[in-house]
Amino acid sequence: MKIKRFEAPDNITAFALVKKELGENAVILSTKTIDKGTPNARFEVIAAMDYELETVMAPPTETARQKAPSIYGDHTFCGNIRKQKAEQKDRGEINFESRDLKMRFSRMLKEQTRKEGIKKPVEKNKSAGETKTKVEKWRDSIIEQIHINPLKIKKSTRPVVLALVGPTGVGKTTSAAKLAAWFSLRENCKVTLLSMDCYRIGATDQLRTYARIMRLPCEIVLRKKDLADAISRHQDSDLIIIDTAGKSPYDSDHVAELKDWFAPFNFIRPYLVLSASTKKEDIKTIINSYTPLDIASLIISKVDETRTYAAMCQEIAASSLPVSYLACGQRVPEDFLAASRPYLHTLFKKGWQGFAAMLNRTELKPADWPLTA
Repeated sequence: MKIKRFEAPDNITAFALVKKELGENAVILSTKTIDKGTPNARFEVIAAMDYELETVMAPPTETARQKAPSIYGDHTFCGNIRKQKAEQKDRGEINFESRDLKMRFSRMLKEQTRKEGIKKPVEKNKSAGETKTKVEKWRDSIIEQIHINPLKIKKSTRPVVLALVGPTGVGKTTSAAKLAAWFSLRENCKVTLLSMDCYRIGATDQLRTYARIMRLPCEIVLRKKDLADAISRHQDSDLIIIDTAGKSPYDSDHVAELKDWFAPFNFIRPYLVLSASTKKEDIKTIINSYTPLDIASLIISKVDETRTYAAMCQEIAASSLPVSYLACGQRVPEDFLAASRPYLHTLFKKGWQGFAAMLNRTELKPADWPLTA
C-alpha cells in the first residue's frame, strides 16, 4: 500500500488531486482543514492505494469512464463507505446465523443431557450400592480386629488388682462401682474398693457411698505406702478395684506419677476407661498418653451419650487393646455389660437403636445377668 498526502485551497480541488495522482479507486484515510479561519487555510487529504501507479495511470476504457463516479458527487470515498456498510451488514447476518446455530445446538445438548440424566440415577444407585457394600465389608473387618477380653477371676490366694485410669470425666468412679457390683452380686466374689482420687471434691464420698450400699470395704490411699498397706490388708479379697484421679491426657506428669505408684506392684492391671463420645483425635491421644502404663484392657463408658461409634471402633481396632466392658448409663449396677462379639457388632453396625433394642430384649438385671459374655 502507498500513502500520499494532498493539500489544496478547498476540498474539491484536493479530491481532484487524489483522483489524478492515485486514481478513482484510491482510499481516503483522513481529511481535515489546516489553519482554519486564517488566510492560509488549506484542506488536507491523506489517501492510499494498494496497487501499482502504472495501473492507475493507464488510459481508462469507455466502459470504465461511463461507470466512473464524478469527483464532485459520488466519489470513491463515499463508495467505499457504502461498501464497508454492506460488508458489515453481511457480517451481521453471519453473526446472527452463528448465534442462532449456537443456541439451537445448546438446546439440543441440554435435551440430550436431560434424556441421559434419566438413566444416570440407576447407575448412581448401582455405584452407591457397591460403595455401601465395600464400606460394610471394611467396617466388618475392623470390628473383627477388636479383641474381647472380659475379666475372669480364678479364686486363689492372691487377689486380682485392677486400676481404672483415664482422663477427667470419663466415668471411672461409676465404672469402679459397677465393676464391684458385677463381681460381688453376679459372681459372688469378695471385692474391695480403693480410692486414689484426692483431687476431685466428693470423689471419695461417692465411692464410699457405693461401697456402703453394697456392703463392701472401701479405703482412701493418699501415699504410695498407703497403697501397699491397703493391698496387703485385703489379701483375702478376690478382686481389688483402685479408682484413680482423672487429669488431662496432655499432662505427662500425671501418667508418670501413676507409673511410679504402680511400679512396686507388677500384678496391678491398668484398665483404661474411654468415653464413647470422645472425638477420634482425642481417643488416639488418650490411648497414646496412657501407653506407658501397659494398659491391660479397655472399658468403654457413656455408650448411651452418643450416636456415632465409627471413630471409637476404628481407633480401638488400631490400638490392638482388648475391650472388657461396656457402660451404657448411670444406673449402678444395671447399666454395665461384659463385652461380647454380638454386642460390639450390634453397637458398631446398627448404632444405639439396635443396641438399646438388644438390651431391652435381654432385660439385664443384677439377678439375671448373662452367664457368658
